Amino acid sequence: MIIGIDIDDTITETTIIANQYLVKFDSNYQDYHDLPKERYYDFLNLYQADIVRNNILKEGCKEAFDYLKNSGCKIIIITARSSEFNPNIENLTKEFLDNNHLGYNNLIFMAKDKGLIAKQQKVELFIDDKEEVLDDISKYNINCIRFTKKDSKYKTFSNWYDIIEYIKNIRGE
Repeated sequence: MIIGIDIDDTITETTIIANQYLVKFDSNYQDYHDLPKERYYDFLNLYQADIVRNNILKEGCKEAFDYLKNSGCKIIIITARSSEFNPNIENLTKEFLDNNHLGYNNLIFMAKDKGLIAKQQKVELFIDDKEEVLDDISKYNINCIRFTKKDSKYKTFSNWYDIIEYIKNIRGE
């Protein structure tokens, strides 16, 4: 099985970590996603490297990656991260994944069209936190999981342990 996985807020606790930096940047906002566009860009220019370096894995993520690799699944990480805010973002991301011992088969950056990329990579199941991203991916008849605690039209999970159980069921284990 080929599984596509997003990074931010799917593998990692990006919003939690970013919002810790937001307090230093502009305490008028609770969530960095709510910053006006210009301020959002300024924020990422200043803090993206620190956020990536100091990010933490979502609970169960390491175990999930280990299970997937050990059961013969191919893992393709597809992220919208780009060098727009930090020219070293690819190296920082790879370093983070390596430091957390997350094995993967391919890592694709600057993925503006995750659906098309997932199709080209022959992804069978995609895991992402954003509904609009999954809308694009599902157009290619790719099974989608949304990592969220919110309601969604997609199968939703808020932890990696339940995702692994779901994948085991799909695989007939």
